[in-house]
Amino acid sequence: MTIWNAPAQNKPLDAVISLPPSKSLTARALVLALLAKEPTFLTNPLHCRDTELMIAGIKEFGAQVEDQSGGILITPPAKLCPQTGVIECGLAGTVMRFLAPVALLSGQAVRFQGDAAASARPMKGLLDALTQLGAEITDMPVPGHLPFTISGQVTPSDQLQQVKIDAAASSQFVSALLLVSAALPFEMQVEVDSVLPSIRHVEMTVAEVNARGGAIENIGGESGDWNTRQLRHLWRCKPAQLSGGEQTIEPDLTNAGPFLGAALVCGGQVSIPNWPEKTFQPGDAWRQLLSPMGARIYRTPEGTLVCQGQGVIGGTRSDLEALGELTPTLAALCALAVSPSKLTGIGHLRGHETDRLHALETEINRLGGKAHAGENSLTISPTPLHGDLVKTYGDHRMAMFAALIGLQVPGVQIADIECVSKTFPDFTATWEAMLAGANGLA
Repeated sequence: MTIWNAPAQNKPLDAVISLPPSKSLTARALVLALLAKEPTFLTNPLHCRDTELMIAGIKEFGAQVEDQSGGILITPPAKLCPQTGVIECGLAGTVMRFLAPVALLSGQAVRFQGDAAASARPMKGLLDALTQLGAEITDMPVPGHLPFTISGQVTPSDQLQQVKIDAAASSQFVSALLLVSAALPFEMQVEVDSVLPSIRHVEMTVAEVNARGGAIENIGGESGDWNTRQLRHLWRCKPAQLSGGEQTIEPDLTNAGPFLGAALVCGGQVSIPNWPEKTFQPGDAWRQLLSPMGARIYRTPEGTLVCQGQGVIGGTRSDLEALGELTPTLAALCALAVSPSKLTGIGHLRGHETDRLHALETEINRLGGKAHAGENSLTISPTPLHGDLVKTYGDHRMAMFAALIGLQVPGVQIADIECVSKTFPDFTATWEAMLAGANGLA
């Protein structure tokens, strides 16, 4: 475990940052490529621990994956056929959740296992939904959690199959079902009778499936606005043949947050090229979230997002129910703000890579801050901070959270900095390049 001394910065920034590709889009593209009827070429896919585990997972089901110039070529199998019967999930929610329905489609027993910490990540809502479709879940020491074995098979039917799913713990439960919907031998209706966290990720899934020839109809009335709360969600999915072809992965806009936030902390300007004009990525909401905290943030006609700050951060009251993964970066800015903040709608973060609410409360207070985690919220009051060793809990977002605080607070050290490899293997080099005023290249 490597301890990294987070560099402090006492002068304004002027940097251009090249982001790594989106993990969320890469994961979805890999699953859809596995289920397609023809090869898929992914341009600019993310290479990190989570996506390497996903690639190993689709290979387990028979896909051939070939590295080529500019991307990877995925050739789907004629039939899903597990090679060893084991999926190694690491700590990746996308792997354990998106491949669980694929295991049911294969009709053979498949064992899912992962890192020790992965056993804390919730799976019950998805596993309960899969049993409605014919799955048998066995060898599960802790109900609703890894490890477990999925067996059983789906039965063709002319009748609409209705699946009700409790997705309060993770929107990935819904995305997992929607990703395989085109390959099912029946029409399916997926219903969620509750507030659905991280709804933008589900909208991303629907868009990606339909772009590949899928047939998912949103009949629940989602507005597409990240700050709109809805209590009932409904999707109708028809069988379809998914196409292959070429797909280019967008930059990871969630990972833009620490760099954009750095402009608020230090003052100056950070620019990020190739920002999509329209996207379903939750990270696009940085434009709305950072402006009230003191940022001047805009997208140029050429597609570069520019964030300018004055070195003074205002507090915020933000409902992050649809944007939970943005919370650690926003919490770091709140800890450095001159007025109180309250982040709400984030109870589901307790089931992320770690209990992020507990981790954020603990580490802000370790640095001398005043943070209180409620059942569904995090309240942060301004107070002088001091350096200390920040624990990351194996969570890449906690490492980035600490790096952002370290810009203003000398003496911040970050334990297990290697955990950034989950989504951003070159994070520290890019961070240091930003501070040097050079172009940060990921």
